[in-house]
Amino acid sequence: MEIRSFTPYIVLIGLMIITALALAFTVDVELNDRPGVQMDLPPTMEGGWLGDELRYSHDREDPKQYRVSELEFPSIDPDTGEKLFTMSYAEYEALPHDTLFVKSIYTNDVADQVFVSIVLSGKERSSIHRPQRCLVGQGNTIAATKHLKIPLQGRDPLKLCILETVKNYRDQEGNPQAYLGYYAYWFVGQERETHSHYERMFWLAWDRVIHSVAHKWAYIAVSGVRDDGGEDLYNEEIIEFVQKLYPYLLIELESDEG
Repeated sequence: MEIRSFTPYIVLIGLMIITALALAFTVDVELNDRPGVQMDLPPTMEGGWLGDELRYSHDREDPKQYRVSELEFPSIDPDTGEKLFTMSYAEYEALPHDTLFVKSIYTNDVADQVFVSIVLSGKERSSIHRPQRCLVGQGNTIAATKHLKIPLQGRDPLKLCILETVKNYRDQEGNPQAYLGYYAYWFVGQERETHSHYERMFWLAWDRVIHSVAHKWAYIAVSGVRDDGGEDLYNEEIIEFVQKLYPYLLIELESDEG
């Protein structure tokens, strides 16, 4: 039986994608400033979770991270009197300056901690990129990449990408240690969600080419420690935490009728 070659079709699809991307980032488009998620994080959540927003100094010689609960004035560095920011100096330098950040650390009754961040793109598409790039740049090794479905009431499960990270360091005595972490993330646009960076890029190009509009995308990340007991434990933590967090991120869509 003759085997049909799919090579011409693959090449054609590749050329179509390249053409679409070329058009997407050269044609004039209208920027839609409305984000697809709420750009604030709740101070408390069900299950005893208490959130503490983070602020950063941009002192190049001695950058610091503060919790808002530690500050008398949330936007003022208590040591220098300079302005504090919602992103680190490294992030500020690396990304377009209209990129918006919200970050909080959540702690529950048994001292478990989960770090949550939302990054909202600005006018330039470089505001958001694959998180693997930043994690490796911060000294992490990505041990595994997995996917997880979060059951949510009244809709299909939310799909997340999970990165298992390892960061080697030395303790105060100089002994080698390893921090085992997880990093769960997904992207949200206008009425669209995806755990895939490439799918997000496709929809970004599609909206620019077909609708002549550039939507702001949000990049939501939830991270914490991987317990030695196995992946089932931290998977359950992610599922339970995101189920509590997700309703606070929703934006009521305006009806086009009437």
